[in-house]
Amino acid sequence: MSLKLEFPNEKHKEKYEKLIKEWWKIENLDNISPWALFYWSNFEEFLKEVNTVKNNPPKWFTYSSLFLLTDNNEILWWIDVRHDINHPNLIEKWWHIWYWIAPQYRRKWYATKMLELWLIEAKKLWLDKILITCNKDNIGSKKVIEKNGWIFERLTDDWKMRRYWINL
Repeated sequence: MSLKLEFPNEKHKEKYEKLIKEWWKIENLDNISPWALFYWSNFEEFLKEVNTVKNNPPKWFTYSSLFLLTDNNEILWWIDVRHDINHPNLIEKWWHIWYWIAPQYRRKWYATKMLELWLIEAKKLWLDKILITCNKDNIGSKKVIEKNGWIFERLTDDWKMRRYWINL
């Protein structure tokens, strides 16, 4: 099976809504990421937001959102990419990459492949060094990040996040 990253668009609506319904059945999403993916009341609001940020970025950081898709366009899930984190609050509290894999697709090779594909996209954004983090207790993400060659920097004091960097 081949995978690709693609900017969200109208053709994803049905599969996006199906995936969210399936996710709700598997996990209680009231207290779990990806809170942002369920923040909007419908797909149209979600699509409007990702297009607004892409075409008219906020003043404090720019980002792109991409779906991870199978060759038959099933959505495995999502990756957010901040184009620049050179702001004191962002460099210390945030990261370039924020990703999720739907529960039914976890513990497979999809997250590893998504990060691999994203590194290709990062070069298009002229990034040369990228920061990614994961919760200190998230062993699955830790393994995915390290498998992709990211170098551990440190554990943060406040949020207990593991910080990793990679040079492109």
